[in-house]
Amino acid sequence: MLSKFILSAFLILCSQLVIAKELVVISDLDETLRMANVEKKFKAGVKILTGVKVYKGLRSIFQEIKAKNSEVTFYYLSNSYRFLYNGDTWTAKNALPKGVVLQRGIKDKSDTFKTIKLKEIVGKHPNASFLLFGDNIEKDPIFYRNIIEETKLSDVQVFIRDARLIFDGEPNMIYYQTEAQITDDLNMSEATKSYVENLSFHELVPHFLLENLKSRIRKSCQGTRRFCHQLAQRKVREVAETIKPIP
Repeated sequence: MLSKFILSAFLILCSQLVIAKELVVISDLDETLRMANVEKKFKAGVKILTGVKVYKGLRSIFQEIKAKNSEVTFYYLSNSYRFLYNGDTWTAKNALPKGVVLQRGIKDKSDTFKTIKLKEIVGKHPNASFLLFGDNIEKDPIFYRNIIEETKLSDVQVFIRDARLIFDGEPNMIYYQTEAQITDDLNMSEATKSYVENLSFHELVPHFLLENLKSRIRKSCQGTRRFCHQLAQRKVREVAETIKPIP
């Protein structure tokens, strides 16, 4: 009788246990985590020499994801060549969760490297939940859309930094100008939300992103040089006011 009771209690306990699902975080580096100014190649090269800062908001989010999930694997996937900078060294120096850093080699093609590596990562974690982070300076949204369609990923969320500040994006992806806009989507704690919201504006949106936007507006403008300059200045001010976190 006692053995039946013990067995019954054991089965009830087992039925109540929740097995944590594996979580995989895949993140681009340049302009997703690194304030690299990759839209301007020369300036990006100078930044590599002088030191590239981290987006503190996303770092804080990643740190909380790591603290809250025992079954989480981080991948940092970049089209940047390793000879330009060492991703392992940079992520460690900037206190990002330890993960696998994958950077392009000389023989790797920029249009296929990320797709190949994404397919390999998904293959290694067939039953995982995925969080994908990128930006819209280059082709992250396309790479992520293609891998989701090709591998039939269903348990996945995609977050794209709107580094071009155009307020438009792919369907089924969450575009953000500052990390303060995605803390609820990621179920962040009040401590992390408060930290992100209290970062200075240019820690959330580097000055060079606004300058790049201004430059693009001027180039597309059909008016006089003075008119185009004034138009660009006004639109950039409007963008900055729109995305500034509410104090």
